[in-house]
Amino acid sequence: MDPTALVPTPDPIPAPHLILLILEMLTFMLHILLINVVLGGSLIILFYRLGNKNDSLENSLPGSAAGKIPTAIALGINLGVAPLLFVQVIYGHLFYSSSVLMAVFWILIIPLLILAYYGAYIHIRKYDVSRAFSKVALIFSVLFVLYIGLMFVNNLTLGVQPEKWSGYFANPGGTLLNMSDPTIIPRYLHFVTASVAVGGLFIALIWYLRRRKGVPGSGDKIRTGLMIFGGATAVQIVVGIWFLMALPRDIMLSFMGQNMFATIVLMLGILAAIGALIFAFTGRLIPALAHLILTIVFMVITRQNLRSFYLEDVMRLDQLPLSPQYGMLILFLIVFVIGLGVVAWLIKTATRIELKGGQS
Repeated sequence: MDPTALVPTPDPIPAPHLILLILEMLTFMLHILLINVVLGGSLIILFYRLGNKNDSLENSLPGSAAGKIPTAIALGINLGVAPLLFVQVIYGHLFYSSSVLMAVFWILIIPLLILAYYGAYIHIRKYDVSRAFSKVALIFSVLFVLYIGLMFVNNLTLGVQPEKWSGYFANPGGTLLNMSDPTIIPRYLHFVTASVAVGGLFIALIWYLRRRKGVPGSGDKIRTGLMIFGGATAVQIVVGIWFLMALPRDIMLSFMGQNMFATIVLMLGILAAIGALIFAFTGRLIPALAHLILTIVFMVITRQNLRSFYLEDVMRLDQLPLSPQYGMLILFLIVFVIGLGVVAWLIKTATRIELKGGQS
């Protein structure tokens, strides 16, 4: 069967595809940074708690981040709406198809996300009341977020491989996953290791703020957070090479010289990651953070290049039918900018409270 025969006709898009792509990548960068904080921070906190049962949470290395995880979840969810909508606008005929094929696993994301949110709150609120209950809540919260990440990886890879959709005829119950794809495991681990790296840097940033108000021992904790960031980044680079090697040969070669734009962007991303790693191991927090942001920018563009290579024979973005609705686009941009301003004000206020010695 010709797999392209299974692909629905795309709907018209309301603005030129380049505008929509830029907005999708920008909003996704903000979203993934917060989700990395949530998962990576939670994993570090859990690892620490399993090995240090009696330490004070607030004064421990990762404990200072625990109270900020629920807020990061809320912000991450809200900032995740926009990139998901842009994906649906541009690739809706593919995204909806893959979502239906794995519908049972996909719909479970909603209740598990709610439970993960509750788990993060229970962890911090019940820590001093029942440490065992608090720890169990954190374990389940981490497991639920890990599940959600795995389902997103499955959906996004299944959506760009219509040749896999014929599996529906043998599995029509909405439980079709893409776990046989050789890129699934390295792609998922790339996300998990990135989360641990960002979580470590987030913890280092918190203790950087605490050092400014004279909290004892902050310097050692900043260095430890940077070591976590650097170690996880080194592992992530290795996993990224595995991910690259697992790609179909023609796509892999596109990133290795056949497509110069994709190759240059990938190389810049790798160099930025190496720079972040070097600055982390030499204890330089702000340059490490700057290189992390650069790495995310280049890797999000690489992610889009990868999606385009997969879909070369299925669809071309410049051939999508256009039905302009610029009024709605302008309204979105106004609300989006105002929303970012409000979030920036909230973060600034929380940082000021942190510096004054309060708790956020």
